Amino acid sequence: MLKRTLTGIVFIVIILPVYFFSDTIILPVAVSALSLIGTYEMLKCIGTEKIRRISLPAYALAVAMPQLVRLFSSRHSFLATYMMLMFAYLMLLLALGVFSHGQLDVEKIAASFMGVLYVVTAFICMILVRDRDFGIYIFFMAMFGPWGSDVAAYFTGRFLGRHKLIPDISPKKTVEGCIGGIIFDGIAAVTFGFIVSLIDSGITEVHYGALFVAGMIISVVSQVGDLIASYIKRKYNIKDYGNLLPGHGGILDRFDSVLCVMPVMVMLGEIPRVFDFFA
Repeated sequence: MLKRTLTGIVFIVIILPVYFFSDTIILPVAVSALSLIGTYEMLKCIGTEKIRRISLPAYALAVAMPQLVRLFSSRHSFLATYMMLMFAYLMLLLALGVFSHGQLDVEKIAASFMGVLYVVTAFICMILVRDRDFGIYIFFMAMFGPWGSDVAAYFTGRFLGRHKLIPDISPKKTVEGCIGGIIFDGIAAVTFGFIVSLIDSGITEVHYGALFVAGMIISVVSQVGDLIASYIKRKYNIKDYGNLLPGHGGILDRFDSVLCVMPVMVMLGEIPRVFDFFA
């Protein structure tokens, strides 16, 4: 527990400068690094990281795409390019399967593509969230909300947990812990909005109802993300995706919840007025 706590403190110390300078090149560079490591961990989990024809194009996508987000003049142009590149990668994988003479089965091809798509897309959404109006605040919610929910769910489940949530996927998670995390994130989001209003001295209008709902959504999605990560690890019979972070595992172990939350926050941002958290 001490090792996990110390690693968490060091990790936050490293992340905070990235957050405060997220409107600069620092964020895309950091996201490229995380995306690269996460892609490697996913392919290693699946068992295709040593097949260079699969892994090298995946690593190129993982590094390049976060850099391209801010280079395109419009989000539409970027998304069109991203879709074409991902489709090209899928065609490459399928062609490798066709000409592998049975050495590369379709299950590993599909798993590799879905794994890369999931990891790279989720990390790209970090930048898309940050580049929204009031993005620095929304980015904070999407980044730290899942971790707050995780802590709240842990302690609620430890002291009040009676009913197992999905024991065959995550034996320690409880229904009570899940509810505790949801309530905590709703209250935390409203509290964060109040702090923002004080910092901006009334210049920024805060929509507390939207924030409360968004906080609960973040908690629900983050817990689903955690369960998805556990489901994949059980499928491939591994404990952690990596060992880069002592006491936590790999990058995917630490960002499993955030990887689900970021795309959802991008989608919520496309709903006019309903989820305008700040104005």
